[in-house]
Amino acid sequence: MRSQQTAPALEIEFAQTCARSGAAAALSQLSLRLQAQPAAVWLEAARFVAQRDEAAALAWLHQAARRWPQVPSFRYWIADALWRHGEVEPAENELRTLLAASPGDIDATQLLARVMRNDGRLGAAAQLMFELARRPPLSAAGVLQGADFIRHCQRHALAAELCEVALESGLRDASICAQAGMLALELGRFDAARALLLEAIERGVDPNLWLVHGALALAQTYPGADHPDFERFVRALELPQLSAVARTSIRFALAKAHDDIGDHGRASALLREANAGARALKPWVAQRYRNEVDTLLSAQPGPPLQRAASVPVFVLGLPRSGTTLAAVMLGRLAGVRDRGELPHMAFIEARMREHGRRYDPQMLHDAAQMYYRHLRQDDAPARWYIDKTPTNFLRLDLIAAMFPQAHVVHCRRNRRDTALSLYAQNFGHSDGDFSYAFDDIAVFAQGHDELMAHWRRVLPLPIHTLDYEQLAREPQQTLTVLQRRLGIPGEPAAAPPCADGVIGSSSLWQAKQPVYTSSIGRWRSYAAYFAELEGLFPDQTL
Repeated sequence: MRSQQTAPALEIEFAQTCARSGAAAALSQLSLRLQAQPAAVWLEAARFVAQRDEAAALAWLHQAARRWPQVPSFRYWIADALWRHGEVEPAENELRTLLAASPGDIDATQLLARVMRNDGRLGAAAQLMFELARRPPLSAAGVLQGADFIRHCQRHALAAELCEVALESGLRDASICAQAGMLALELGRFDAARALLLEAIERGVDPNLWLVHGALALAQTYPGADHPDFERFVRALELPQLSAVARTSIRFALAKAHDDIGDHGRASALLREANAGARALKPWVAQRYRNEVDTLLSAQPGPPLQRAASVPVFVLGLPRSGTTLAAVMLGRLAGVRDRGELPHMAFIEARMREHGRRYDPQMLHDAAQMYYRHLRQDDAPARWYIDKTPTNFLRLDLIAAMFPQAHVVHCRRNRRDTALSLYAQNFGHSDGDFSYAFDDIAVFAQGHDELMAHWRRVLPLPIHTLDYEQLAREPQQTLTVLQRRLGIPGEPAAAPPCADGVIGSSSLWQAKQPVYTSSIGRWRSYAAYFAELEGLFPDQTL
């Protein structure tokens, strides 16, 4: 592996000269210091030079490569610098040249995979990491790193295959069992997930690193209180050195188990404890959110870019309002790809906020091109692409400017059912930090309602309302109406468009089951325990 350290004095001197005299002077002085040094020291210097954004740094790296033509590793740092400058193709060419000379270079292979992933070629990037991680001798760290990378490429089945290769080879590491179990759960392979998660627990997996008990609770619906998981969760809560994060996760799991058997009193008490713990760990500032909403309400959206052939479909609304169910059903249709919850619009918004240029035409154009690459990826092409990130309602002005041909599916659900469902979830992403107190949920919901009403008035995008209750009661009829509005042909795909069939949200169990109506009006079972449901939320019976 390439060293992550260098002579401290050399690096400190370089940084000081940069600050005092500029990068060009610092690089010139560095070359003089290195004249009598071996290639290894030049390589150490290349590491911190590559982190500079100046064109002079890239020129210096090329100079170093010419100074040491017999050391191909300089191409790694040239590629790294090129990538930092946004020059993807030249960076990839450098890496492929390096790998042709040194096929076993792990760092170069990993960087090439990152370059391809960030360019939207997720399938190729995942395959490259798969081949790297399965090289003998297998190591638990290499398999886990590879599986995590592949999972973030949305190739969960390939990540699961990598874990299976390791397990079948005899590397039955507890963490690999846990990773394999989590992947099986997201793929809807519930029996396999349960077996692997139990093996991870039996092999002594660290519950503070792997929230296996929370995952285990999602792998089934519990038939009765005599199920061994009840005792398993209680024993886990008694473990010494259990972190607050793990304790909160287990309480959510035990609450879910009691809810499954209809013990709403015990479930509500556990949810109170679990949400208090989660709120302490992940505080949410209501005023900050309120300020964000007010800023959006007063903003003037920019003009739209040119239309493209691909049609992004943004399925959004309050979390737990049926976005997953809607996306899964649409994703089964011909010509449609369900990309799940993509983080890219949040990233784009953050970058624009950072530069203070929310509606800058060039930034919008560049952001749209990046987003398209990650929509299309490198699998079979489609016309409609679904992004079902619920909180994209906070970014609809950007969506309207970047994708004038887009459609929006706004999911609605009875507000009390939505609030209860939010309160019962242990969200893994900060987007859900508002959900651990009913009053925060009410503030978040109010902002959502105001923004959606505002967007309907000021944006040219077609916004289609989809009621969860109607979809659950009349799934095919409701889907047919929605298809017609979106312009999607009525026939299902000849084969599943996404082989993985991944559900990355907390709705994974429900989304893999036939559509059912038992969640409609579920809040009534908890009305006696959570007075806030009636006190803070209108009934909105749909």
